[in-house]
Amino acid sequence: MPPPPPSKLRIDNDRLSSSSRKRRSNHSIVSPRTFLTGIVFAASGLLSLSIYLTTRLDGQSPPTSQTASSSSYVKGDATAAISDGENDDVRPVICNELLKDTTIWDPNERAEKDEMKRFTATDPPFWIALHNPSFDKMRWVSIKKSGEYYEKGVTSIFHEILSTYDLTKEQPIAPLVIDIGMNIGWFSLYSRAHGHDVAAFEPNPVMFLRMCESLGYNKWGGSDDSGNSVSLWKYGLGVQKGSFNLTVGNNPGGSSFFGDRLAKKFRKTIPVEVTTLDTVAVKQGWLDRKVSLMKVDVEGFEPYVFEGGKRLLREGHVENIFMENSVTDIERVGEMVDLLYSAGFRMKGIFTVNGDPYHEDWWHTFNPEFEKRHSGVIEPSDQMKFLAKVTCNIWWINSKYTKAQ
Repeated sequence: MPPPPPSKLRIDNDRLSSSSRKRRSNHSIVSPRTFLTGIVFAASGLLSLSIYLTTRLDGQSPPTSQTASSSSYVKGDATAAISDGENDDVRPVICNELLKDTTIWDPNERAEKDEMKRFTATDPPFWIALHNPSFDKMRWVSIKKSGEYYEKGVTSIFHEILSTYDLTKEQPIAPLVIDIGMNIGWFSLYSRAHGHDVAAFEPNPVMFLRMCESLGYNKWGGSDDSGNSVSLWKYGLGVQKGSFNLTVGNNPGGSSFFGDRLAKKFRKTIPVEVTTLDTVAVKQGWLDRKVSLMKVDVEGFEPYVFEGGKRLLREGHVENIFMENSVTDIERVGEMVDLLYSAGFRMKGIFTVNGDPYHEDWWHTFNPEFEKRHSGVIEPSDQMKFLAKVTCNIWWINSKYTKAQ
């Protein structure tokens, strides 16, 4: 029996946590104000160019300028200055330096540190530093009260993936977990507790205050570490290097390069640096490393993360990808799926934002549909319409190493 079309699929809103459900909208329209701003820049002779970050993911990328920061592009409410490559050297966060940086506002400034941490109830357990509940009530209530993250299903999937690796055997280097969209660091710390190396990316500097404290509580990353490493990268990831405006709101976990995803009354922007995944992967030698898991949760920017990491996806050894998909443009969803499928990834399952299986009886229909697209049959199938309609998590596995069930 063929699967029901999306119009007849019951979207289980009661299964999608109301506290986690993301506000979504179409981001492909530039406001008149942004358009006029581009005209002013051009008229002033600054050699500016307004273009869209919605550039098709077919290899075309926004043009760069001969002068650093002289070219700008717009997507929704996010503006960016594109670098010409002269100052593109990326470096990881050094916690001892960051924790002394008085320019980073700390919501825990007047709080007792011992009250702002928790030893988790997970297997394996670890220490985690928490934000003041006045700043991040959702994670405070969940972790402080139960020792568990509110996305319990996602935590279970991480455990399922990471625990399959036998780290007792002598290995020259541990598998690497790449956490893109680190936030407070729950999944980075949980991965490290499993014995995997971790590289975590996050553009919002306040998150590193807690993450650096957590590493200290666990004695990871310093002289007392047992050999596994955690590297922190204070960058957003995209298709171009440059300086962007990140929009933050009432939920610290909902920060986005698309400002209209957040409630207007809570929006404010902060300038952050963006690089590409391939830039860091090449610099760090990740093309030759086993990457046990790549997690991507970047509030609608996922296609641009993958586009900027094509070389790692195609030439590297990434075995699992667990990503949130909240992209509503069906064409862009298709381009993202095509990129991953052509790199060898196959869908293993679809899950709610909390990590519970979602329409499990329909999973087996997706990879055959992706194969049709790969063979040149591009049409708006029920599967693609579904992915463009529902915010969900997707688990991809690399067919070079394992087969989808």
